[in-house]
Amino acid sequence: MLLVELNRGKLHTVEAPAEFAIDEPFSVELRNHGEAVHVHVRADEALSAVARIDSDGNVFVENDTTHSVPVTVEDVDSPVTGTLEIATGYGAEKQAIEVTVEPQSNEQSVDIDETLSTPQRDDGGSQSPPLGDQLSAVLPSRGALPVILLGLVALAVAAGVANAVRSPAVLVGAGVVVGAVLVAMVALLR
Repeated sequence: MLLVELNRGKLHTVEAPAEFAIDEPFSVELRNHGEAVHVHVRADEALSAVARIDSDGNVFVENDTTHSVPVTVEDVDSPVTGTLEIATGYGAEKQAIEVTVEPQSNEQSVDIDETLSTPQRDDGGSQSPPLGDQLSAVLPSRGALPVILLGLVALAVAAGVANAVRSPAVLVGAGVVVGAVLVAMVALLR
């Protein structure tokens, strides 16, 4: 932001810094301390090659207000210096500001240390997950519970029938049911 003071002390006075450096879009803030005034903001040829005033350059600033004039700036490879002229009183009072548009700085680089390329080792000081999380990892999910209960019922029925009938064929059949239920449970719990 480039602050320009208007009408401070007497009508049509312009106070601004002698020079201003920027590397991105900015605004000229016209702060009026007195009566309403017309202000003309103009860039010379060198500055207008890389900066554009986003208004017609002729601004009316009401008394005791601040008016913002946006200025867009192009990216440059090397610094470009030009003059921004602020005039009031139909050119009777002028202030020239030397504006330098600098290349944008890319200070967002990060130095990477070689230690970042090696994997981190657990020093044993890490906290273990809460007990509830550990149990939920071991116990079956809610969707598997009905299948497990059905398998247990099938085991109980097969054991009861094999015990009651005491036939070799029924015993082999019960063994097949028990084996199938155990294989199914192991596959379900994986």
